[in-house]
Amino acid sequence: MNRNYEAERAALLEDVKQVLKDAEALYKAAVDDGTQEGKELKEKLKAQLHRAQQQFSELESSLVERTRQAAAHTDDLVHKNPYQAMGIAALIGLVLGALLSRNGR
Repeated sequence: MNRNYEAERAALLEDVKQVLKDAEALYKAAVDDGTQEGKELKEKLKAQLHRAQQQFSELESSLVERTRQAAAHTDDLVHKNPYQAMGIAALIGLVLGALLSRNGR
């Protein structure tokens, strides 16, 4: 389940990156028709695009930091309780082995 979550999160981040890139390309390709409304709209779009890119960057940094903290916490737990960690890993391996051997029959 955790791997599925991580894969979906990574896919979502990639989708957001692509949307931001597409929006930036659209902004750059936009033709200014010379009217004041057109100039104001283009500047507003530029500001919103910049804000979205900053928010995405902050979100990505936050997610990376939380992932590092979770990994460090897990590492600490394993180092503090190595026998428990080995027991849990062995139990998970036993259950997975039993499930896989059933499917093979």
